[in-house]
Amino acid sequence: MSIKALRSTFGPNCHWCGLPMDFDEPAGRPESATIEHLVDSTFGGIRSSKHRRLAHAACNHARNEFRMQAERQFEQWIAQRRVSEKTLTENQTNV
Repeated sequence: MSIKALRSTFGPNCHWCGLPMDFDEPAGRPESATIEHLVDSTFGGIRSSKHRRLAHAACNHARNEFRMQAERQFEQWIAQRRVSEKTLTENQTNV
């Protein structure tokens, strides 16, 4: 689904912040309209037209950055949990 088709379906405002987007060329500016995948395939989603909306390039980028940051923090938490569990198990074995 193209930006033009999404605009005719969902209107000219950003899915996330609700403010109007810039549809003029060149694209790629912070206020430019981009296609946002609500359920990103990198997080297990299926690329489908029903999961697409329009968002400012800045909103789209920020959402992706926050999601990746949260994923990194979760991975660090899991690693710390595993170390803690390993230490706990070793201490119980040595008792």
